[in-house]
Amino acid sequence: MNLSLIFSQMGLSAKTAQDVMLFIVVALVSFVFGMSIGRFKLITVLINIYVAVAILSVFPKTILPDYTYSLILFLGVIVILTVLGKKIFEIPLSGSGAGFLWRVFAMSFLEVMLIVSVTLSLVPKKIAMGYVSPDSYTYLVSENFALLWMLLPLVFMFMIHKKILR
Repeated sequence: MNLSLIFSQMGLSAKTAQDVMLFIVVALVSFVFGMSIGRFKLITVLINIYVAVAILSVFPKTILPDYTYSLILFLGVIVILTVLGKKIFEIPLSGSGAGFLWRVFAMSFLEVMLIVSVTLSLVPKKIAMGYVSPDSYTYLVSENFALLWMLLPLVFMFMIHKKILR
């Protein structure tokens, strides 16, 4: 099934079709990620992402000569910390009902977007442009948006925690 053809028949440009596909893929990955990780590990994984970014930012560039090494280090730190997370720390995302499922999906969506943003920022722009449109690349990698993707999960956690305490 050629989704680009379907989108072009709907009157969408190729660039817009690519943006729509990115959103659909991220939404599906977010749903699967949130349901597979579970509410108890969502906050832990978020912390692990921040730790991986911090480690990557101070890692000597001479040891990571190519972007693939940076990607492996980034994703490897997330996986290792998540596997060892029960021994280090675990913070649950509490609640129940329909509102709870919305919070789990929203948190997993923000985490996936943060991972995509960091991953695309590590990959050379020419290679990244083969996977996303120029607009999506800007929304994910530019300085202002990279900062936004780093802060949004924290703001969301603060808002959830504030509502749960009421």
